[in-house]
Amino acid sequence: MKMNGKNIMGLAPEIIVIPKADQEYVFKAVPLLSYEKFEELCKVPTPPQITKRGGETFPDFDDKAYNEALNDWASKKNAWTVIQSLKATEGLEWESIVEGDPDTWTNYLNELKQDFVDAEISRILDIVYIANGMNQKKIDEATKRFLAIQGQEQKQ
Repeated sequence: MKMNGKNIMGLAPEIIVIPKADQEYVFKAVPLLSYEKFEELCKVPTPPQITKRGGETFPDFDDKAYNEALNDWASKKNAWTVIQSLKATEGLEWESIVEGDPDTWTNYLNELKQDFVDAEISRILDIVYIANGMNQKKIDEATKRFLAIQGQEQKQ
């Protein structure tokens, strides 16, 4: 897709550099354009059906097992997003994560905790979330820049 004759640069990475001792660790996160692979590996849980008198059925969204499965699915989706987005980081290797095994994906946080403090982990995860969803502050800043340029063009 193009806008005004230019390709949309959707895969520009978000970058953070974390200094530790005499090293600098560069993390890059790119947006994910598809969740197809995730959806193949992790199906969305479906609630059990309740049958009323007369035979009418409807989903039981309050079922405890369903809600636990839904929470587990959401945790895996978040972990998958982090892992896939951080693939843009050169040389990053996970020791306990197997790409095709959803039960290993949430290990990413434990691996980060082995080498980084909470504040550093938060910054790493921030770039993932920014890359994959743009935060409101960035949208507001871009809108202000656009409107300022529009105002300058109208004065000319």
